[in-house]
Amino acid sequence: MSVIELILCIIWISFFVYWFISAWKNQSPFKRRQSRGSLLSYMVVLIVIWVLFARLVSPTLMFERILPDTAFFVLTGLLVTCAGLGFAVQARVHLGKFWSGRPSIRIDHKIIRTGPYRVVRHPIYTGLLLGMTGTAIALGYFWAICTIFLLLVVFIMKIRLEEKFLEEEFGEEYVSYKHEVKALIPFLI
Repeated sequence: MSVIELILCIIWISFFVYWFISAWKNQSPFKRRQSRGSLLSYMVVLIVIWVLFARLVSPTLMFERILPDTAFFVLTGLLVTCAGLGFAVQARVHLGKFWSGRPSIRIDHKIIRTGPYRVVRHPIYTGLLLGMTGTAIALGYFWAICTIFLLLVVFIMKIRLEEKFLEEEFGEEYVSYKHEVKALIPFLI
């Protein structure tokens, strides 16, 4: 394992340790929650897409470095990874007790419009995508770049269900928020 791979592992492990501790500390009761079975559907879709893609692409290409192994790309990738994960953490802090790993409505749920939620409706996904983009830039491997697109597919699936829950719960208030703030990329989508 290279030094850069070790640094990236430490960054991602630190992020997930924070994430799980935060989830454990900020529990609140659910009003409505996506079933575990439908949560598994995301994983099945992700695995099917990955297997199909891996079969279409030569195995040697998957582990081919397609970005230069230069200090510029490595440092840029590390900075983008940290910025993305930092954005996700900031969103998690603003979401507080309303966060859930699967689409849910908590008791006394509110639409959060502070911090990163002023910029995008799903800043945790934005941050994770940015973090994976940074990781892909730093590593430079084809498989890492493909992972960004796989995450995007899964996040779009989750966004659709989350927004259905939120529209059913908050009606016009959430529809108005959707018109004011883009879903993943400020000013674009």
